[in-house]
Amino acid sequence: MTYLIGCDLGTTATKTGLFDENGKLLAISRRDSHLIYGKDGSVIQDPYEMLHSVVETVREVMDKTDIDPSQVASVALDGQMAGIMGVAENGEPATPYDSWLDIRSAPYAQRMKDQGEELIIRRSGMGPSINHGPKILWWKNEHPDIYRSIAGFTIPSSWVVQKFAGLSGADTFMDYSNLIFSCFSDIKNMTWDKEIIARFEVDEDKFPRIVKPWEVIGQLEKQWADKMGLLPGTPLAAGCGDQAANVLGAGVVEEGMAFDVAGTASCFALNVKKFAPDVRHKTLLFPRSVLPDFYFPMAYINGGGMDLEWAKNELFREYASLPDAFSRITAEVEKTSTEPTRLVFLPHLRGRNCPTQPSMRGVLAGFSWDHKREHLFRAILEGIAYEYAYYLGVLRELIPDASFYEVRVVGGGAKSSFWNRIKASVLGIPYVELDRTECAIWGAALVAGHSAGVFSDLAGKSSATVNRVKTYPPDEELSKTYEQIIP
Repeated sequence: MTYLIGCDLGTTATKTGLFDENGKLLAISRRDSHLIYGKDGSVIQDPYEMLHSVVETVREVMDKTDIDPSQVASVALDGQMAGIMGVAENGEPATPYDSWLDIRSAPYAQRMKDQGEELIIRRSGMGPSINHGPKILWWKNEHPDIYRSIAGFTIPSSWVVQKFAGLSGADTFMDYSNLIFSCFSDIKNMTWDKEIIARFEVDEDKFPRIVKPWEVIGQLEKQWADKMGLLPGTPLAAGCGDQAANVLGAGVVEEGMAFDVAGTASCFALNVKKFAPDVRHKTLLFPRSVLPDFYFPMAYINGGGMDLEWAKNELFREYASLPDAFSRITAEVEKTSTEPTRLVFLPHLRGRNCPTQPSMRGVLAGFSWDHKREHLFRAILEGIAYEYAYYLGVLRELIPDASFYEVRVVGGGAKSSFWNRIKASVLGIPYVELDRTECAIWGAALVAGHSAGVFSDLAGKSSATVNRVKTYPPDEELSKTYEQIIP
């Protein structure tokens, strides 16, 4: 048996899994992240803290099993996509990790919008936000000395891999699934866009080389191998973005599939083959999938899952501390609120991200003395589903012949059959619950296995290693009612 390691460098934690070649998770380990919040709007993280979190979690999964290190075929990482860091000529960090939560570059995001938003969307797949482009301009203009010392900008998961391989700043890389947040890329052709780079007067040599996710970047150096419980020379794959890993790990590998991450940030993605950037609505991001023939246009609600957390704590306080709080609440909601509420709930309690409307706040309208707390909770579930319906409508406008036969759902919300039925009925697409919960680290491990030649058919392997547990078809009567409610 051959074994694979996948590691997810997340915002709140680093998580690593050890899998066999058939996708069975043998061991998992986690380390909490330590973000540093500044009064100036900065949110940064020490790249070495991120690197050591990988070292420690890999060591733990190896120690939890009796796997011979010689049987580990490859290691791959996925990670946060919208933040960035600078790498110096010697391969060391030239900057801390500038998190996607860091808002200091907001003025430069506005500058990029004013001077080239439509061009950037058409080429890079999304507009300027608090993402790579504005952050690069912030370093260039606010810290020119540091900017000059940077050999290349990249994302932390890529830097960790190149550090493990002992590479220099000249070897800085980024895989194509992460290009969506750059503002300087031509996603369709997988190159850096010279016109946009020239327009904003950024040095072209600051951009990393673009690679395939499964490209072998190098071999694990002895100093790190000894600490991780692996062999020196273990192959290191380039890896991919966290959402790309999620999509791959969930087996979303065919046109007509959609994907719902029902977690803290409610994220909805659709698998298509056509690149159709959303210039009009500025809502959908159009990233490349790990599979080179696919894109997964996506949008997300900033804190969709937190809306439900708020409702639990404020409306159902007697359940708030119980581990099965949400199942108890939804049981009450399903019993009391048997019909669509026809209430209006806007789920943007901390601002809207897709499209960018940071000043928008939550709205709950249309309720009366006849409504109970159960109706309000159902309105929140429906409001998130309606937002997904808006995303789907934008995609169908961009690609009129697009059709979807299932939505695969993961995350804490995937356990709610009541919510799955609501979303299936709102969207008119069956919802599918899977037998795999740790999709991101398995997606990274799949990339590792493909890079090492353990399997040649990446899509086939992905599809074969995740199974449908339950399908929730749209309720015909509910769908008719929701069609009347949704504009």
